[in-house]
Amino acid sequence: MVLTGLDYLRKSRISPDEFKKQLSVLWQTVFGDEPDYISLFLESSAFRTEDTVVALDDGRLAAMLFLLPVSLAGMRGRYIYAVATHPCFRGRGYGGSMLDFAQCLVEGRGEDFTCLHPASGSLYGFYQKFGFETAFYLNEVRNVQGHRDFWGYKIMKIPEGKFRSLYLDSSLKRRENFLCWKEEALSFIYREARAQNGGALSIDGMGFCLYTRPEGETVLVKELAFPLGITQGLLEELAAFWPGKEVVFRLPADFEEKNAKKTVLQPFGMIKYRKGQFPSSSVGTDGRPSAFMGIALD
Repeated sequence: MVLTGLDYLRKSRISPDEFKKQLSVLWQTVFGDEPDYISLFLESSAFRTEDTVVALDDGRLAAMLFLLPVSLAGMRGRYIYAVATHPCFRGRGYGGSMLDFAQCLVEGRGEDFTCLHPASGSLYGFYQKFGFETAFYLNEVRNVQGHRDFWGYKIMKIPEGKFRSLYLDSSLKRRENFLCWKEEALSFIYREARAQNGGALSIDGMGFCLYTRPEGETVLVKELAFPLGITQGLLEELAAFWPGKEVVFRLPADFEEKNAKKTVLQPFGMIKYRKGQFPSSSVGTDGRPSAFMGIALD
């Protein structure tokens, strides 16, 4: 049986706290994260029982996923997060059933799409079976080393409130084919970055970058936005903010950096539109896909 978390609460008559405990146990079993990390999401405004999809097996919680609000090119949609099936219940089709249920739920609410970031390359084929198409691409740019003609950007760490404010600032140069998070998810996104030894920086008080340090010695810049656009000088100064560290920038697919150690164009996300409504992806003038997911929860 597949249903929303809200309907599961009504049918099982368990408390919301007990439901969160069950979700946390399943999350820890599948992903191996610690309870404190899991609670960053389950105790945040991004988590809502009506936006949770679960699968039951003989009354037991067998699988789950979460739907977080996003937008793309004026359309409203949902980012599918933390798809997980307990090892004891795999091979029974619960993952696919939840994806189909989630799409119907989203369309029933008048929203336009669901999207996701596959955790590995092998999962693109799995999600394709359920109607998802690869539509988000990025350039992964590593170790930008140029002439270091610094432009004098003022770069500093910022707290959660400032990050939210900058992210929502309409003056930032985001193209219409950038996936954008809604405000209710931003606190969790910031705290999740902090939990991975990262955080957010402001650039001249106008732009921002969100970063993590998942491998200790490597800094991963998940999204970078600046009113005047992304330039070589900006990347160089940001890379210099972490001296001695490898810095990986996730940038739009049409960005090219001649002074990067390594630049790799790669697929990064999938989308499923409401039936018969929208094209599968945005395409740049050079024929390359240019839709950009930006911050992914990975």
